[in-house]
Amino acid sequence: MINRVKEVRLIQKMTLEGLSAVSGVPTSTIGDIEQGAEPRVITAIRLARALGTQVECLWLV
Repeated sequence: MINRVKEVRLIQKMTLEGLSAVSGVPTSTIGDIEQGAEPRVITAIRLARALGTQVECLWLV
């Protein structure tokens, strides 16, 4: 599975702190996810909404 969270975040010129503030997901959790950790479903949904995209666009199979 390909994780595009960091790629999409950087395209939108958003910092980890900014994404955390918008999504409600702690920066440490976002960092772990960007390094390959698999998120819980609710966390993936929160990140996708905060980035203005769909979960399917952040994790490609």
